[in-house]
Amino acid sequence: MDYQQICWNCMNKYVGITTNDGQNYDGFIAHVDNDFVTLAIPTDEMMAGMPANKRQFGFHPGFFPRRRFFRRRIPFYAINSIFLLPFFL
Repeated sequence: MDYQQICWNCMNKYVGITTNDGQNYDGFIAHVDNDFVTLAIPTDEMMAGMPANKRQFGFHPGFFPRRRFFRRRIPFYAINSIFLLPFFL
């Protein structure tokens, strides 16, 4: 199966990837090259050390803390399956 072409078609979409060793990853496809796909995996951590479950006030107008993403590069030869996932805000 041509996972590189599938990843190009799913660029910037929220996907799940299962690898040959049984690992599962879910995230947005951020980059595709000849050998790897890069996922941007969302976490519950906020930038500047603010936890996601605490609401803090006193920000300047228009400033909101942003969610942090970790990048994970996965080689195409290690992918067992890839599938689209629903993403809700």
